[in-house]
Amino acid sequence: MRRAALLILAMLPGLAACGRALELDAEIDISHVVGSEPLRLDEGQYRNAAGEAFTVQRLRYYLSLPRLRRADGSWFEPQHPAESADAYHLVDEAKAESRRLRITGLPAGKYVGIEFLLGVDDARNHAGAQTGALDPARGMFWTWKSGYIFLVLEGTSPQSPASGGRYSYHVGGGEPSLARRIYLPFGERPIRVEERVKPTVHLAVDVGALLSAVNPVRIAQLPEAMDPVAARPLADNAAAMFRVDHLHHEPRRRGGG
Repeated sequence: MRRAALLILAMLPGLAACGRALELDAEIDISHVVGSEPLRLDEGQYRNAAGEAFTVQRLRYYLSLPRLRRADGSWFEPQHPAESADAYHLVDEAKAESRRLRITGLPAGKYVGIEFLLGVDDARNHAGAQTGALDPARGMFWTWKSGYIFLVLEGTSPQSPASGGRYSYHVGGGEPSLARRIYLPFGERPIRVEERVKPTVHLAVDVGALLSAVNPVRIAQLPEAMDPVAARPLADNAAAMFRVDHLHHEPRRRGGG
């Protein structure tokens, strides 16, 4: 009897695990480009739709509140504590590790698209200084009234009339908000989230589209946008920056990695 009881106790963790739905993860990898060329900070020379030459010295932006769309049309939204900043991710071209993020807690299944907010939602944008990716020490916080800078693009252009030929675009704030929700379908083949298979979604983000999409921007006429009114054309261009480049699946390492 005692031996049988010990055997049952030893099996309990496994039985409990079997009773829970698997919680897995998927990775999002981001590559920045300008048209068909890879983005190279300080070094690359590019041209916008107006033919103006420009370099990029700084590119940063928030990807927030990601969620995945299931094949049946429903959504998976990661759950985080209300005070947590885990749903907010600061992408910085100068920091390679920031260009990879994980969506955790995923149930096994097929997913046909991803949606996220480019920027910070109103509730957190006007909640004052916070922690994690929203820590003011990250250099993306304006003021308690204005909230966060959603996107920063800075560089130089011979067409800029500003000192040193610089241009500087800081997109954020606004009434209505300059944050933009972006949905990207995966195409004909969904990603598969399985116990033994880990999916990676590769996004290509075209900086050139920020200057040349819905509202073509001439650096000679707009070398600086540091308030919501001036930056609104850039915010409206932002959705065109993002596309799914490709997907791939690989065996999941033991331990869930």
